[in-house]
Amino acid sequence: MKYFYPIFYILVLQLISKESDHRQSYIQKQLLNIFKPLSKEVQKYVEHYYVFSGERPETISYIAFPHIYTGLSFFRNVIITRGDHEIQIEAGDNERSVHIEILGRYIKPVFVHYRGNFEEVAIIFKPFGINPFIGSNTRLLLKDFSQALELDNWTRFATILFSVQATADRIRLIDEFLIANICRPDDNWLGKALEHLESTSTAMSIAEIARLSEMTIKTFQRNFRSAIGYAPSEYRRVARFRKSVHSKVISNELKNLTEITYAFQYYDQSYFIREFKKLTKLSPRRFFKSITVLDKAGIVWEIR
Repeated sequence: MKYFYPIFYILVLQLISKESDHRQSYIQKQLLNIFKPLSKEVQKYVEHYYVFSGERPETISYIAFPHIYTGLSFFRNVIITRGDHEIQIEAGDNERSVHIEILGRYIKPVFVHYRGNFEEVAIIFKPFGINPFIGSNTRLLLKDFSQALELDNWTRFATILFSVQATADRIRLIDEFLIANICRPDDNWLGKALEHLESTSTAMSIAEIARLSEMTIKTFQRNFRSAIGYAPSEYRRVARFRKSVHSKVISNELKNLTEITYAFQYYDQSYFIREFKKLTKLSPRRFFKSITVLDKAGIVWEIR
């Protein structure tokens, strides 16, 4: 069986724990803390840092859904087992060991299981925010839904990160590490392409976006997948899904499914329902009925 971890601006449907109501309330409020990068430069690439509480219940499971952000987690003292869109992170027996797990790209739900107590600090990168820091082909690095990041400089940094205890010090260290390792690629075409793909006011075709990027459609699709990990059409689907969820349950801009259907260019409700079922395995009505907003950062959970 495979497993997965709470990484990067996550939308979660189920958090399953054998706890009292009082304990569940604690989980909802105290499971993680969210921080913005200290550096304005880093904020261009990183949405949030997450620090997960070491006091969480020993057994937690939940479901994560497709996202356009990229998550990277630093762990200390864990054993990770992966399966088919499922991942388990389990406490190990070597408190000095470190592990870095990076979230790939996926277009169906991922099941996540936590077993035991261990430390985790996560970086939630914006859509192509991780690219300037890894120095490798993103498509190859994110080829699976989740995988280890095995780069020497990152591994050395993980050891340094866990050598300090104060959260403020850890956040400062991450900022400093990212600033020291930034390499700005020529990605102006990519930023503009993402804007077009995420737009809900226009429905520009992939061919049109490729032409604006001064590439053939085949070259554009190849370069886009190498940089993002998704095909352009997949990225558009996931971005639209995330925007519709944000508008419905976080900003409360849209009140019913009909409004969402047309605001996000789903053509008609039948198409909207099919897309939601593909990405979540649930109908939109059931999906929105089940989830609740955990905090202002946009994490949405159903606690059971």
